[in-house]
Amino acid sequence: MNQLTAKIGLAAIVLALWAESVELSFIVALGVLLLHFNGRISRDLSQVVVLIIGMMFVGSLGIISPEAGVYGFIKDVVYFLRPLTVMLAAYFAVSKLKSKKEFYNLIVIMGIGFAVIHLLDIGIGLLRYRPNLQKFRELFGKLNHVEMVALFLLACIKDLPVKKTRYTLFFKLAVMALILSFVLYFSRTMIVVLFLMILAYYGYLKLNARGVVMGLILMAFGAGFLFFLSQYEPEEVKNQTVLTGFLAKVKNSYTETFQPIKFDTYLKDRRSLWPRWRAYEASLVVDEVDRQKKWIQGKGFGSTVDAGFELRLNGEMIQHLPTVHNGVAYVYMKTGLIGLLLYFIIFVVLYRYGYLNSKDQDQKSFNSVLVASGFYMLAATMVVTGIFKPYMMVGFLVGGSFALKNESS
Repeated sequence: MNQLTAKIGLAAIVLALWAESVELSFIVALGVLLLHFNGRISRDLSQVVVLIIGMMFVGSLGIISPEAGVYGFIKDVVYFLRPLTVMLAAYFAVSKLKSKKEFYNLIVIMGIGFAVIHLLDIGIGLLRYRPNLQKFRELFGKLNHVEMVALFLLACIKDLPVKKTRYTLFFKLAVMALILSFVLYFSRTMIVVLFLMILAYYGYLKLNARGVVMGLILMAFGAGFLFFLSQYEPEEVKNQTVLTGFLAKVKNSYTETFQPIKFDTYLKDRRSLWPRWRAYEASLVVDEVDRQKKWIQGKGFGSTVDAGFELRLNGEMIQHLPTVHNGVAYVYMKTGLIGLLLYFIIFVVLYRYGYLNSKDQDQKSFNSVLVASGFYMLAATMVVTGIFKPYMMVGFLVGGSFALKNESS
């Protein structure tokens, strides 16, 4: 019975993460955690737990601020607590599994299921629409991190049970469907994250000779691609195809995310602001924290950033934003430099598993998954709110992998 409830609980968490709902994934993960909690946690996982709790403590100092209303404060507490709850729920549920590889196998099977549904949706939809890139992604989905993690596991974990199926033709077709579905999300972030995770798993992102060679290769490839993009002139939006629209989004990636923006430049015409909204948000956070001199502890839970004008968000007009897209800016706003330090120590904790020498192949594989999860977290933090984004699979993957490490040691 424990086996069945553990698998159902893990599947329910994946579904809740896919639904991109903070409240749903928190409630489901909390239920799974309470159902399987046994009070014993590995020393390895406890380090990550302590770091997240430390961030929550710093953010909770904002309760003394008049800006932090009760609702906003509680909402931010849940936002920070949710990835920790998902991580612990995955840890205790996976600890109940007899066949430990079933954890990774479950993610792959669910990823393939999502891929098939996605492709069917596209196939039916294209009978009615001829969309450009923006419309295509609005109709058929902009991302699916379950599929991304499933592809990563298929590329890296050699002894997955699903790979040993007798129905090899169906398995190959399923993998092809997963790859095609992944590509058709046209997500720059997912493509980069998957690439980094695979490189990290196989040790190409270590600080050694192999890492230096890979770094040079990536720099050369990146320079060539940047040269291509510098020469590429996107078509007018109304004339863009799906492919040209994707290339235009890639070309604008840097300015959209990182290039600082002065609001006055766009005071009269805000249409030029939307393609660079993430960078605009981040610059506002830096300015507000600097103006309030809260560099060390941040503005705290319940804090917001003034967008400078009202805009429609989730069907409501709002000017003071409780979250921003850039993960670094978000953590800095809520918890300051202390929170950022603790956040990036989490990455360091995960990254160091790549340097642990283990003769046991399973332990080596679990360590490599943790390293890959660290780069997943780091890359996603540059463009979204990192581990705090509702659909992020980092906490789920880290919690389950720590359980596998603990059980096989």
